[in-house]
Amino acid sequence: MINDKTSEVIDRFYVDHGPCCAGCDWWQYANSVAGQCIRHAPVAAVERMSMTGISSISASVGAGHPVTLRDHYCGDFKDEFDWSILPLPYLRRIGKAVTA
Repeated sequence: MINDKTSEVIDRFYVDHGPCCAGCDWWQYANSVAGQCIRHAPVAAVERMSMTGISSISASVGAGHPVTLRDHYCGDFKDEFDWSILPLPYLRRIGKAVTA
C-alpha cells in the first residue's frame, strides 16, 4: 500500500471526502479514479459500467463486478481497516488524523 502511488492518491481522496468507494473495504481499484465493487455477485457486461455514467465504450467489457468511480457512496460502505498499522509519515502525507 505505502509504496504504491495509486493507493496513496486513493487514500488521500478518501481522507479528504469521507465515506466513498475510495475508502471502502469492498472496492478494488483499477486506477486512481475507478474500480470494482466485490460486495455483491458479478453482473452482466451491459450492467458493469452503468454506475460510471459511461454509455458507450470502445473496449470489450465482459461480465464481472460493477465498476464504480471512487467518489460513489452506497449503503454497503465498510471501512474496518486498521489505519494505525501504517507508518506515521504515510498517514501525515494522506492527511489522516494521527492520535497519540
